[in-house]
Amino acid sequence: MTRTDTPETSTAALRDTSWLAVAAIIVLVMMLGSVVADIAGKVGATVVTQENWKEVLQAFLLALLVNTPALIFIGVLGDFAGLFSRTGEGEVFTTRNLKTLRSAGSGLIWAAAASAIIVPTVLSWTTGDGRGFIWHLNDLALGTAAMGAAILGLSHVFAEGLRIKTDSDQII
Repeated sequence: MTRTDTPETSTAALRDTSWLAVAAIIVLVMMLGSVVADIAGKVGATVVTQENWKEVLQAFLLALLVNTPALIFIGVLGDFAGLFSRTGEGEVFTTRNLKTLRSAGSGLIWAAAASAIIVPTVLSWTTGDGRGFIWHLNDLALGTAAMGAAILGLSHVFAEGLRIKTDSDQII
């Protein structure tokens, strides 16, 4: 590969990441639709009156609680959509992208924690069982947490790349 081929190749590769942004948005919309359908299925058909508004509110809040991991994951998908979109436009080693990577990694860890610990514990407390902290660790929660930790680790590598780029830009 010659030196003149490299910029075109890297520009084309960066443009290809724009498709990842589209894919992330499609998955985000599908997940959001699923969450809305779940909440609507638990609350939507109920007519709110003065007598039952507390029960409807409780059903809505419990549905929201159960869907908390998915809502966090939707936020992570939004982070990735923005990251891939900016990368597709040529904005690669920037502070904004570094913050986005860190946010996405943390979000995945929080989604795993919500799925494995927070939601089961709060459901236990709200249903009257109230028997301390509940742990529902499964492969998906562990994998999500591991992926979040890996992305946080990559963000440190990215930060070093950003530092090197900044140093290089100052020399030139």
